[in-house]
Amino acid sequence: MKGETRLARTAVFMVAAVLLSKVLGMLRDVLVAGAYGTGSDSIAYETASRLPILLFDLIIGGVVAASFIPVFNEIFVKSGKEEAFDYANRYINFLLVLTLGLAALGCVFSSPLIALLAPELAAPTHDLAVMLNRIMFPMVIFMALAYALVGLLQSMGEFRLPAVMSLVSNSIMVLYLLLFNEKFGTVGLAAAMLIGWAAQAIMQMPRAHQFGYRWRPTSLSLTPAIRRSLKMALPILVSTWMQPLCNLINTRFASGIAEGRAITAIGYANRLYVIIVGVFSFVATNLLFPYLSRATARGEHREVERLTGLSLKLLALIILPISIGAAVLAQPIVGMIFERGEFSAADTAMTAAALRCFALGMPFMAFNEVYTKLLFSRQRPKPAMAAAIAGMSVNFLLISPLSRHFGVSGIALASVFAIAVNALINHVCLCRMGTKLLFKRDWTDFAKILLAAAVMAVAAVALYSILPFARWISTCMAVIVGAVVYLFLLIFLREHEMRELIEHLRHR
Repeated sequence: MKGETRLARTAVFMVAAVLLSKVLGMLRDVLVAGAYGTGSDSIAYETASRLPILLFDLIIGGVVAASFIPVFNEIFVKSGKEEAFDYANRYINFLLVLTLGLAALGCVFSSPLIALLAPELAAPTHDLAVMLNRIMFPMVIFMALAYALVGLLQSMGEFRLPAVMSLVSNSIMVLYLLLFNEKFGTVGLAAAMLIGWAAQAIMQMPRAHQFGYRWRPTSLSLTPAIRRSLKMALPILVSTWMQPLCNLINTRFASGIAEGRAITAIGYANRLYVIIVGVFSFVATNLLFPYLSRATARGEHREVERLTGLSLKLLALIILPISIGAAVLAQPIVGMIFERGEFSAADTAMTAAALRCFALGMPFMAFNEVYTKLLFSRQRPKPAMAAAIAGMSVNFLLISPLSRHFGVSGIALASVFAIAVNALINHVCLCRMGTKLLFKRDWTDFAKILLAAAVMAVAAVALYSILPFARWISTCMAVIVGAVVYLFLLIFLREHEMRELIEHLRHR
Protein backbone atom coordinates (compact mmCIF):
# COMPACT_ATOMS: atom_id res chain seq x y z
CA MET A 1 0.00 0.00 0.00
CA LYS A 2 2.86 2.37 0.86
CA GLY A 3 4.51 1.55 -2.47
CA GLU A 4 1.34 2.36 -4.40
CA THR A 5 0.89 5.62 -2.45
CA ARG A 6 4.48 6.62 -3.22
CA LEU A 7 3.94 5.73 -6.89
CA ALA A 8 0.75 7.82 -6.98
CA ARG A 9 2.53 10.79 -5.41
CA THR A 10 5.36 10.47 -7.93
CA ALA A 11 2.82 10.35 -10.76
CA VAL A 12 1.07 13.49 -9.47
CA PHE A 13 4.42 15.29 -9.20
CA MET A 14 5.38 14.22 -12.71
CA VAL A 15 2.04 15.39 -14.14
CA ALA A 16 2.46 18.77 -12.46
CA ALA A 17 6.10 19.12 -13.55
CA VAL A 18 5.49 18.05 -17.13
CA LEU A 19 2.35 20.20 -17.35
CA LEU A 20 4.28 23.25 -16.14
CA SER A 21 7.05 22.45 -18.60
CA LYS A 22 4.53 22.18 -21.43
CA VAL A 23 2.98 25.50 -20.40
CA LEU A 24 6.42 27.10 -20.56
CA GLY A 25 6.97 25.42 -23.92
CA MET A 26 3.69 26.85 -25.13
CA LEU A 27 4.68 30.29 -23.85
CA ARG A 28 7.94 29.93 -25.79
CA ASP A 29 5.96 29.14 -28.96
CA VAL A 30 3.59 32.06 -28.30
CA LEU A 31 6.55 34.43 -27.98
CA VAL A 32 8.17 33.06 -31.14
CA ALA A 33 4.88 33.33 -33.04
CA GLY A 34 4.34 36.89 -31.83
CA ALA A 35 7.86 37.92 -32.77
CA TYR A 36 8.13 36.20 -36.17
CA GLY A 37 4.63 35.06 -37.25
CA THR A 38 4.97 32.76 -40.24
CA GLY A 39 7.52 34.95 -42.04
CA SER A 40 10.88 33.97 -43.49
CA ASP A 41 12.76 34.17 -40.16
CA SER A 42 10.18 31.88 -38.54
CA ILE A 43 10.31 29.42 -41.46
CA ALA A 44 14.14 29.35 -41.30
CA TYR A 45 14.19 28.80 -37.53
CA GLU A 46 11.45 26.15 -37.63
CA THR A 47 13.25 24.23 -40.40
CA ALA A 48 16.72 24.56 -38.83
CA SER A 49 15.59 23.52 -35.33
CA ARG A 50 13.67 20.55 -36.66
CA LEU A 51 16.63 19.04 -38.56
CA PRO A 52 18.98 18.04 -35.69
CA ILE A 53 16.04 16.71 -33.66
CA LEU A 54 14.80 14.70 -36.64
CA LEU A 55 18.22 13.23 -37.40
CA PHE A 56 18.82 12.43 -33.74
CA ASP A 57 15.44 10.67 -33.55
CA LEU A 58 16.07 8.81 -36.81
CA ILE A 59 19.60 7.64 -36.01
CA ILE A 60 19.79 7.07 -32.24
CA GLY A 61 16.99 8.90 -30.40
CA GLY A 62 14.56 6.13 -29.57
CA VAL A 63 17.32 3.66 -28.80
CA VAL A 64 18.85 5.61 -25.91
CA ALA A 65 16.31 4.88 -23.18
CA ALA A 66 14.48 1.97 -24.84
CA SER A 67 17.54 -0.27 -25.19
CA PHE A 68 19.27 1.01 -22.05
CA ILE A 69 16.57 0.53 -19.37
CA PRO A 70 15.71 -3.17 -19.94
CA VAL A 71 19.37 -4.27 -20.10
CA PHE A 72 20.42 -2.06 -17.15
CA ASN A 73 17.59 -3.42 -14.98
CA GLU A 74 18.33 -7.00 -15.96
CA ILE A 75 22.01 -6.58 -15.00
CA PHE A 76 21.01 -4.79 -11.80
CA VAL A 77 18.65 -7.62 -10.76
CA LYS A 78 21.00 -10.47 -11.71
CA SER A 79 24.54 -9.09 -11.19
CA GLY A 80 24.25 -6.08 -8.89
CA LYS A 81 24.76 -2.33 -8.90
CA GLU A 82 28.47 -2.24 -9.77
CA GLU A 83 28.04 -4.28 -12.95
CA ALA A 84 25.01 -2.19 -13.96
CA PHE A 85 26.94 1.07 -13.57
CA ASP A 86 29.87 -0.32 -15.58
CA TYR A 87 27.41 -1.09 -18.38
CA ALA A 88 25.93 2.44 -18.09
CA ASN A 89 29.38 4.02 -18.35
CA ARG A 90 30.30 2.06 -21.48
CA TYR A 91 26.90 2.81 -23.01
CA ILE A 92 27.26 6.56 -22.41
CA ASN A 93 30.78 6.63 -23.85
CA PHE A 94 29.56 4.84 -26.96
CA LEU A 95 26.79 7.46 -27.35
CA LEU A 96 29.20 10.38 -26.91
CA VAL A 97 31.51 9.14 -29.67
CA LEU A 98 28.55 8.51 -31.98
CA THR A 99 26.92 11.92 -31.42
CA LEU A 100 30.20 13.82 -31.76
CA GLY A 101 30.53 12.32 -35.25
CA LEU A 102 26.88 13.06 -36.04
CA ALA A 103 27.23 16.70 -34.93
CA ALA A 104 30.32 17.18 -37.10
CA LEU A 105 28.64 15.70 -40.17
CA GLY A 106 25.49 17.75 -39.56
CA CYS A 107 27.42 21.01 -39.46
CA VAL A 108 29.42 20.18 -42.60
CA PHE A 109 26.41 19.07 -44.66
CA SER A 110 23.84 21.58 -43.34
CA SER A 111 23.03 23.07 -46.74
CA PRO A 112 22.10 19.84 -48.56
CA LEU A 113 20.25 18.58 -45.47
CA ILE A 114 18.13 21.75 -45.32
CA ALA A 115 17.44 21.42 -49.04
CA LEU A 116 16.35 17.82 -48.50
CA LEU A 117 14.06 18.75 -45.61
CA ALA A 118 12.45 21.82 -47.21
CA PRO A 119 13.28 21.85 -50.93
CA GLU A 120 11.03 24.78 -51.92
CA LEU A 121 12.42 27.44 -49.57
CA ALA A 122 13.49 30.76 -51.07
CA ALA A 123 17.28 31.22 -51.29
CA PRO A 124 17.60 33.83 -48.44
CA THR A 125 15.44 31.67 -46.15
CA HIS A 126 17.50 28.60 -47.03
CA ASP A 127 20.78 30.41 -46.22
CA LEU A 128 19.48 31.64 -42.86
CA ALA A 129 18.25 28.13 -42.01
CA VAL A 130 21.71 26.71 -42.80
CA MET A 131 23.41 29.19 -40.46
CA LEU A 132 20.95 28.54 -37.62
CA ASN A 133 21.23 24.79 -38.14
CA ARG A 134 25.02 24.87 -37.72
CA ILE A 135 24.57 26.64 -34.38
CA MET A 136 22.05 24.08 -33.14
CA PHE A 137 23.42 20.80 -34.47
CA PRO A 138 25.84 20.14 -31.55
CA MET A 139 22.80 19.79 -29.28
CA VAL A 140 22.51 16.14 -30.42
CA ILE A 141 25.47 15.41 -28.08
CA PHE A 142 23.58 16.79 -25.08
CA MET A 143 20.36 15.07 -26.17
CA ALA A 144 22.04 11.66 -26.07
CA LEU A 145 23.66 12.33 -22.70
CA ALA A 146 20.40 13.68 -21.24
CA TYR A 147 18.33 10.68 -22.39
CA ALA A 148 20.94 8.19 -21.14
CA LEU A 149 20.99 9.84 -17.71
CA VAL A 150 17.19 9.82 -17.66
CA GLY A 151 17.28 6.06 -18.21
CA LEU A 152 19.82 5.60 -15.41
CA LEU A 153 17.95 7.78 -12.91
CA GLN A 154 14.54 6.26 -13.66
CA SER A 155 16.00 2.77 -13.28
CA MET A 156 17.23 3.81 -9.83
CA GLY A 157 13.74 5.04 -8.89
CA GLU A 158 14.41 8.76 -9.45
CA PHE A 159 11.57 10.15 -11.57
CA ARG A 160 11.25 13.70 -10.30
CA LEU A 161 14.46 15.21 -11.64
CA PRO A 162 13.98 13.84 -15.19
CA ALA A 163 10.42 15.20 -15.08
CA VAL A 164 11.55 18.76 -14.35
CA MET A 165 14.57 18.96 -16.66
CA SER A 166 12.51 20.40 -19.53
CA LEU A 167 11.52 23.25 -17.23
CA VAL A 168 15.12 24.43 -17.28
CA SER A 169 15.52 24.47 -21.06
CA ASN A 170 12.11 26.06 -21.64
CA SER A 171 12.87 28.70 -19.00
CA ILE A 172 16.12 29.55 -20.80
CA MET A 173 14.25 29.95 -24.09
CA VAL A 174 11.49 32.08 -22.54
CA LEU A 175 13.98 34.37 -20.77
CA TYR A 176 15.90 34.83 -24.02
CA LEU A 177 12.73 35.75 -25.93
CA LEU A 178 11.65 38.22 -23.26
CA LEU A 179 15.01 39.89 -22.65
CA PHE A 180 17.37 39.44 -25.61
CA ASN A 181 15.40 38.54 -28.73
CA GLU A 182 15.16 42.08 -30.09
CA LYS A 183 18.94 42.44 -29.96
CA PHE A 184 20.13 39.03 -31.19
CA GLY A 185 17.14 37.69 -33.20
CA THR A 186 16.99 34.13 -34.47
CA VAL A 187 20.76 33.63 -34.14
CA GLY A 188 20.51 34.13 -30.39
CA LEU A 189 17.38 31.98 -30.31
CA ALA A 190 19.29 29.10 -31.87
CA ALA A 191 22.09 29.53 -29.30
CA ALA A 192 19.54 29.57 -26.46
CA MET A 193 18.13 26.26 -27.68
CA LEU A 194 21.61 24.71 -27.65
CA ILE A 195 22.24 26.01 -24.12
CA GLY A 196 18.86 24.66 -22.99
CA TRP A 197 19.71 21.12 -24.10
CA ALA A 198 23.14 21.32 -22.46
CA ALA A 199 21.44 22.34 -19.21
CA GLN A 200 19.12 19.30 -19.36
CA ALA A 201 22.11 16.97 -19.43
CA ILE A 202 24.27 18.80 -16.89
CA MET A 203 21.58 19.14 -14.20
CA GLN A 204 21.18 15.33 -13.95
CA MET A 205 24.87 14.59 -13.33
CA PRO A 206 24.99 15.38 -9.57
CA ARG A 207 22.02 13.08 -8.86
CA ALA A 208 23.59 10.24 -10.85
CA HIS A 209 26.77 10.79 -8.83
CA GLN A 210 24.78 10.48 -5.58
CA PHE A 211 23.54 7.06 -6.68
CA GLY A 212 27.16 5.99 -7.13
CA TYR A 213 27.62 6.43 -10.89
CA ARG A 214 31.08 7.67 -11.88
CA TRP A 215 31.92 8.57 -15.44
CA ARG A 216 35.30 7.45 -16.67
CA PRO A 217 36.82 7.01 -20.14
CA THR A 218 36.67 3.47 -21.44
CA SER A 219 37.52 1.60 -24.60
CA LEU A 220 34.70 1.03 -27.05
CA SER A 221 34.95 -2.74 -26.68
CA LEU A 222 31.67 -4.57 -27.23
CA THR A 223 30.87 -6.31 -23.95
CA PRO A 224 28.05 -8.90 -23.95
CA ALA A 225 25.69 -6.31 -22.44
CA ILE A 226 26.55 -3.69 -25.06
CA ARG A 227 26.13 -6.31 -27.79
CA ARG A 228 22.68 -7.14 -26.41
CA SER A 229 21.76 -3.44 -26.49
CA LEU A 230 23.06 -3.08 -30.04
CA LYS A 231 21.17 -6.19 -31.10
CA MET A 232 17.98 -4.55 -29.85
CA ALA A 233 18.98 -1.18 -31.30
CA LEU A 234 17.95 -1.54 -34.96
CA PRO A 235 14.39 -2.82 -34.43
CA ILE A 236 13.89 -0.33 -31.57
CA LEU A 237 15.23 2.47 -33.74
CA VAL A 238 12.94 1.64 -36.66
CA SER A 239 9.97 1.31 -34.31
CA THR A 240 10.55 4.87 -33.05
CA TRP A 241 10.84 6.39 -36.53
CA MET A 242 7.10 6.91 -36.79
CA GLN A 243 6.94 10.46 -35.44
CA PRO A 244 10.22 11.87 -36.85
CA LEU A 245 9.71 10.41 -40.34
CA CYS A 246 6.14 11.69 -40.46
CA ASN A 247 7.47 15.12 -39.44
CA LEU A 248 10.11 14.93 -42.17
CA ILE A 249 7.56 14.03 -44.84
CA ASN A 250 5.11 16.62 -43.50
CA THR A 251 7.74 19.37 -43.71
CA ARG A 252 8.61 18.51 -47.31
CA PHE A 253 4.99 18.70 -48.44
CA ALA A 254 4.23 21.78 -46.30
CA SER A 255 7.11 23.70 -47.92
CA GLY A 256 5.03 23.86 -51.12
CA ILE A 257 1.84 25.20 -49.47
CA ALA A 258 1.19 28.95 -48.94
CA GLU A 259 4.78 29.89 -49.87
CA GLY A 260 6.19 27.74 -47.07
CA ARG A 261 3.96 29.26 -44.34
CA ALA A 262 2.39 25.83 -43.90
CA ILE A 263 5.69 24.64 -42.34
CA THR A 264 5.15 26.89 -39.33
CA ALA A 265 1.40 26.18 -39.19
CA ILE A 266 2.04 22.42 -39.13
CA GLY A 267 4.85 22.97 -36.61
CA TYR A 268 2.69 24.94 -34.17
CA ALA A 269 -0.24 22.54 -34.53
CA ASN A 270 1.99 19.51 -34.06
CA ARG A 271 3.56 20.99 -30.93
CA LEU A 272 0.13 21.71 -29.45
CA TYR A 273 -0.83 18.13 -30.29
CA VAL A 274 2.30 16.73 -28.64
CA ILE A 275 1.96 19.07 -25.65
CA ILE A 276 -1.64 18.03 -25.00
CA VAL A 277 -1.14 14.30 -25.40
CA GLY A 278 2.45 14.25 -24.20
CA VAL A 279 1.84 15.38 -20.61
CA PHE A 280 -0.06 12.27 -19.63
CA SER A 281 1.41 9.68 -21.99
CA PHE A 282 4.92 10.83 -21.00
CA VAL A 283 4.14 10.38 -17.32
CA ALA A 284 2.37 7.04 -17.81
CA THR A 285 5.04 5.45 -20.00
CA ASN A 286 8.13 6.88 -18.31
CA LEU A 287 6.85 5.93 -14.88
CA LEU A 288 5.70 2.54 -16.19
CA PHE A 289 8.74 1.46 -18.23
CA PRO A 290 11.32 0.76 -15.46
CA TYR A 291 8.68 -1.10 -13.40
CA LEU A 292 7.70 -3.16 -16.45
CA SER A 293 11.35 -3.97 -17.19
CA ARG A 294 12.05 -5.09 -13.62
CA ALA A 295 8.79 -7.07 -13.37
CA THR A 296 9.62 -8.78 -16.69
CA ALA A 297 13.14 -9.62 -15.49
CA ARG A 298 11.61 -11.26 -12.39
CA GLY A 299 8.97 -13.15 -14.41
CA GLU A 300 6.02 -11.33 -12.78
CA HIS A 301 3.68 -11.51 -15.81
CA ARG A 302 0.45 -10.76 -13.94
CA GLU A 303 1.97 -7.58 -12.54
CA VAL A 304 2.99 -6.56 -16.07
CA GLU A 305 -0.58 -7.07 -17.32
CA ARG A 306 -2.05 -5.19 -14.35
CA LEU A 307 0.22 -2.16 -14.87
CA THR A 308 -0.41 -2.11 -18.62
CA GLY A 309 -4.20 -2.34 -18.34
CA LEU A 310 -4.34 0.35 -15.67
CA SER A 311 -2.22 2.70 -17.80
CA LEU A 312 -4.46 2.23 -20.85
CA LYS A 313 -7.63 2.91 -18.84
CA LEU A 314 -6.26 6.03 -17.18
CA LEU A 315 -4.93 7.37 -20.49
CA ALA A 316 -8.33 6.84 -22.11
CA LEU A 317 -10.04 8.61 -19.21
CA ILE A 318 -7.86 11.70 -19.76
CA ILE A 319 -6.93 11.70 -23.46
CA LEU A 320 -10.29 10.94 -25.11
CA PRO A 321 -12.08 14.10 -23.85
CA ILE A 322 -9.01 16.22 -24.59
CA SER A 323 -8.84 14.80 -28.12
CA ILE A 324 -12.48 15.49 -28.91
CA GLY A 325 -12.38 18.90 -27.21
CA ALA A 326 -9.28 19.98 -29.14
CA ALA A 327 -10.90 18.91 -32.41
CA VAL A 328 -14.15 20.86 -31.93
CA LEU A 329 -12.55 23.96 -30.36
CA ALA A 330 -9.37 24.08 -32.47
CA GLN A 331 -10.04 27.54 -33.95
CA PRO A 332 -10.63 29.43 -30.68
CA ILE A 333 -7.85 27.53 -28.91
CA VAL A 334 -5.25 28.41 -31.54
CA GLY A 335 -6.50 31.99 -31.77
CA MET A 336 -6.42 32.44 -28.00
CA ILE A 337 -2.86 31.09 -27.74
CA PHE A 338 -1.09 32.42 -30.84
CA GLU A 339 -3.02 35.21 -32.57
CA ARG A 340 -1.07 38.34 -31.70
CA GLY A 341 1.79 40.36 -33.14
CA GLU A 342 2.87 38.91 -36.49
CA PHE A 343 0.59 35.88 -36.15
CA SER A 344 -2.50 36.76 -38.21
CA ALA A 345 -6.07 35.44 -38.39
CA ALA A 346 -5.12 33.58 -41.58
CA ASP A 347 -2.28 31.88 -39.68
CA THR A 348 -4.78 30.92 -36.97
CA ALA A 349 -7.12 29.34 -39.53
CA MET A 350 -4.31 27.32 -41.13
CA THR A 351 -2.91 26.12 -37.79
CA ALA A 352 -6.38 25.26 -36.45
CA ALA A 353 -7.13 23.20 -39.57
CA ALA A 354 -4.05 21.10 -38.88
CA LEU A 355 -4.73 20.82 -35.13
CA ARG A 356 -8.33 19.73 -35.74
CA CYS A 357 -7.06 16.69 -37.61
CA PHE A 358 -4.02 16.03 -35.41
CA ALA A 359 -6.34 15.88 -32.39
CA LEU A 360 -8.01 12.75 -33.77
CA GLY A 361 -4.71 10.90 -33.43
CA MET A 362 -4.17 11.69 -29.74
CA PRO A 363 -5.66 8.45 -28.30
CA PHE A 364 -3.72 6.31 -30.79
CA MET A 365 -0.48 8.08 -29.96
CA ALA A 366 -1.01 7.68 -26.20
CA PHE A 367 -1.94 3.98 -26.40
CA ASN A 368 0.92 3.26 -28.79
CA GLU A 369 3.41 4.65 -26.27
CA VAL A 370 2.24 2.03 -23.76
CA TYR A 371 2.30 -0.79 -26.33
CA THR A 372 5.85 -0.05 -27.50
CA LYS A 373 7.17 0.32 -23.94
CA LEU A 374 5.65 -3.07 -23.07
CA LEU A 375 7.34 -4.69 -26.08
CA PHE A 376 10.67 -3.02 -25.26
CA SER A 377 10.48 -4.09 -21.61
CA ARG A 378 10.16 -7.69 -22.84
CA GLN A 379 13.12 -7.12 -25.18
CA ARG A 380 10.80 -7.93 -28.10
CA PRO A 381 11.23 -4.87 -30.36
CA LYS A 382 10.70 -6.59 -33.74
CA PRO A 383 6.86 -6.50 -33.66
CA ALA A 384 7.05 -2.79 -32.80
CA MET A 385 9.42 -2.32 -35.74
CA ALA A 386 7.00 -4.03 -38.14
CA ALA A 387 4.10 -1.91 -36.85
CA ALA A 388 6.11 1.29 -37.30
CA ILE A 389 7.07 0.34 -40.87
CA ALA A 390 3.39 -0.28 -41.67
CA GLY A 391 2.44 3.12 -40.18
CA MET A 392 5.17 4.96 -42.09
CA SER A 393 4.07 3.27 -45.31
CA VAL A 394 0.52 4.49 -44.74
CA ASN A 395 1.78 8.04 -44.21
CA PHE A 396 3.92 7.90 -47.35
CA LEU A 397 1.05 6.58 -49.49
CA LEU A 398 -1.62 8.98 -48.24
CA ILE A 399 0.15 12.30 -47.77
CA SER A 400 0.41 13.25 -51.45
CA PRO A 401 -3.29 12.80 -52.38
CA LEU A 402 -4.55 14.13 -49.04
CA SER A 403 -2.34 17.24 -49.06
CA ARG A 404 -3.27 17.92 -52.69
CA HIS A 405 -7.01 17.87 -51.90
CA PHE A 406 -7.10 19.17 -48.30
CA GLY A 407 -3.87 21.19 -47.80
CA VAL A 408 -2.55 21.27 -44.24
CA SER A 409 -5.55 19.24 -43.03
CA GLY A 410 -4.56 16.46 -45.41
CA ILE A 411 -0.99 16.46 -44.10
CA ALA A 412 -2.27 16.06 -40.54
CA LEU A 413 -4.78 13.38 -41.54
CA ALA A 414 -2.03 11.28 -43.13
CA SER A 415 -0.19 11.32 -39.80
CA VAL A 416 -3.35 10.31 -37.94
CA PHE A 417 -3.98 7.31 -40.20
CA ALA A 418 -0.33 6.31 -39.79
CA ILE A 419 -0.30 6.35 -35.98
CA ALA A 420 -3.68 4.55 -35.88
CA VAL A 421 -2.33 1.69 -38.01
CA ASN A 422 0.83 1.56 -35.89
CA ALA A 423 -1.12 1.33 -32.62
CA LEU A 424 -3.59 -1.26 -33.95
CA ILE A 425 -0.83 -3.62 -35.15
CA ASN A 426 1.03 -3.35 -31.83
CA HIS A 427 -2.19 -4.14 -29.96
CA VAL A 428 -2.83 -7.21 -32.10
CA CYS A 429 0.78 -8.42 -31.69
CA LEU A 430 0.61 -8.15 -27.90
CA CYS A 431 -2.69 -10.04 -27.83
CA ARG A 432 -1.18 -12.82 -29.96
CA MET A 433 1.71 -13.07 -27.49
CA GLY A 434 -0.86 -13.94 -24.84
CA THR A 435 -0.86 -10.56 -23.10
CA LYS A 436 -4.22 -9.75 -21.56
CA LEU A 437 -4.45 -6.01 -22.13
CA LEU A 438 -8.15 -5.36 -21.49
CA PHE A 439 -11.09 -7.30 -20.08
CA LYS A 440 -14.82 -7.12 -20.87
CA ARG A 441 -15.46 -4.57 -18.15
CA ASP A 442 -12.72 -2.37 -19.60
CA TRP A 443 -14.42 -2.19 -23.00
CA THR A 444 -17.67 -1.16 -21.28
CA ASP A 445 -15.77 1.60 -19.47
CA PHE A 446 -14.24 2.74 -22.78
CA ALA A 447 -17.74 3.10 -24.25
CA LYS A 448 -18.84 5.16 -21.22
CA ILE A 449 -15.80 7.43 -21.53
CA LEU A 450 -16.40 7.96 -25.25
CA LEU A 451 -20.10 8.78 -24.70
CA ALA A 452 -19.27 11.24 -21.92
CA ALA A 453 -16.60 12.91 -24.07
CA ALA A 454 -19.01 13.27 -27.03
CA VAL A 455 -21.70 14.91 -24.88
CA MET A 456 -19.01 17.15 -23.36
CA ALA A 457 -17.97 18.32 -26.83
CA VAL A 458 -21.54 19.18 -27.83
CA ALA A 459 -22.03 21.16 -24.62
CA ALA A 460 -18.73 23.05 -25.02
CA VAL A 461 -19.36 24.03 -28.65
CA ALA A 462 -22.95 25.06 -27.94
CA LEU A 463 -21.87 27.24 -25.03
CA TYR A 464 -19.01 28.84 -26.97
CA SER A 465 -21.33 29.76 -29.84
CA ILE A 466 -23.72 31.72 -27.60
CA LEU A 467 -21.31 33.42 -25.20
CA PRO A 468 -20.97 37.17 -25.95
CA PHE A 469 -17.55 37.64 -24.30
CA ALA A 470 -14.04 38.02 -25.68
CA ARG A 471 -12.63 34.92 -27.36
CA TRP A 472 -10.31 33.90 -24.54
CA ILE A 473 -13.05 34.24 -21.92
CA SER A 474 -15.57 32.30 -24.01
CA THR A 475 -13.01 29.58 -24.77
CA CYS A 476 -12.00 29.15 -21.12
CA MET A 477 -15.64 29.05 -19.99
CA ALA A 478 -16.53 26.48 -22.65
CA VAL A 479 -13.59 24.28 -21.61
CA ILE A 480 -14.45 24.50 -17.89
CA VAL A 481 -18.14 23.75 -18.44
CA GLY A 482 -17.25 20.89 -20.79
CA ALA A 483 -14.94 19.39 -18.15
CA VAL A 484 -17.69 19.61 -15.51
CA VAL A 485 -20.18 17.93 -17.84
CA TYR A 486 -17.67 15.17 -18.58
CA LEU A 487 -16.94 14.44 -14.91
CA PHE A 488 -20.66 14.49 -14.02
CA LEU A 489 -21.45 12.01 -16.79
CA LEU A 490 -18.64 9.67 -15.71
CA ILE A 491 -20.08 9.66 -12.19
CA PHE A 492 -23.63 9.17 -13.50
CA LEU A 493 -22.54 6.34 -15.83
CA ARG A 494 -20.56 4.74 -12.97
CA GLU A 495 -17.28 4.38 -14.84
CA HIS A 496 -15.01 2.04 -12.88
CA GLU A 497 -11.92 4.23 -12.33
CA MET A 498 -14.10 7.22 -11.41
CA ARG A 499 -15.98 5.08 -8.85
CA GLU A 500 -12.70 3.93 -7.32
CA LEU A 501 -11.44 7.52 -7.13
CA ILE A 502 -14.62 8.68 -5.36
CA GLU A 503 -14.44 5.79 -2.89
CA HIS A 504 -10.80 6.58 -2.21
CA LEU A 505 -11.60 10.26 -1.55
CA ARG A 506 -14.45 9.28 0.77
CA HIS A 507 -12.14 6.95 2.64
CA ARG A 508 -9.52 9.68 3.02
